[in-house]
Amino acid sequence: MAFGTNYENIPQGGNLVPEGDYECIITNAEIKKTHNGKYKVGFMLTIRNDIRQECQNRVLFMDIWRKKEPTPADEQVDGFNFAQLMAVSRAAQIPSGQSFESLEQFMQALCGRLLLAKVKHETYNGSTNAKVDPLSTAPTAFPECRHVQKQKTQTPAYGATAPRSQQGYAQRPAQGYAQQMGYQQTAPPAPASMQVDPNEFEEILGNGDVPF
Repeated sequence: MAFGTNYENIPQGGNLVPEGDYECIITNAEIKKTHNGKYKVGFMLTIRNDIRQECQNRVLFMDIWRKKEPTPADEQVDGFNFAQLMAVSRAAQIPSGQSFESLEQFMQALCGRLLLAKVKHETYNGSTNAKVDPLSTAPTAFPECRHVQKQKTQTPAYGATAPRSQQGYAQRPAQGYAQQMGYQQTAPPAPASMQVDPNEFEEILGNGDVPF
């Protein structure tokens, strides 16, 4: 069978994104169920290509797990770790006091926003992955965004690097990025069934939840 040389899918610098800080854009957020029946809010972060940094366009994953013994604050967000969600919200610069009707609306508001993610390598059951701790996220140092998002789904950070397609790019400045991707950048005022107030969760920020 005839073929041509193609270097687009060759991993660069190994399969894992190296440990360190990366300027990212939140490109997806959804509730997922694992094979063992546990639930998590899974965030997909794309390393921005408008900043001079390593691993541009690579994808990182950040998980926030449903707690076995949720607090009243956790119950506001369907039992998921409220402190970790608020840490991500603060890093993404959702205004303090913003109200949301549901966790889904809150997740939608985060999509398209920027933050600084700290990557660490974690080994579990013999597998090493690049992970982002929600409590380690911080506001971006580059709020003016000119990231160019690929149309195709990108390969996970703990797999090969994403294909470098020559087509399917579209310029999306930060101001209109969420709208052009079909996301809602900020939620409208709603009954305070869930209210983002970083000042209320300072004391529990260090209490990370272990999914096992």
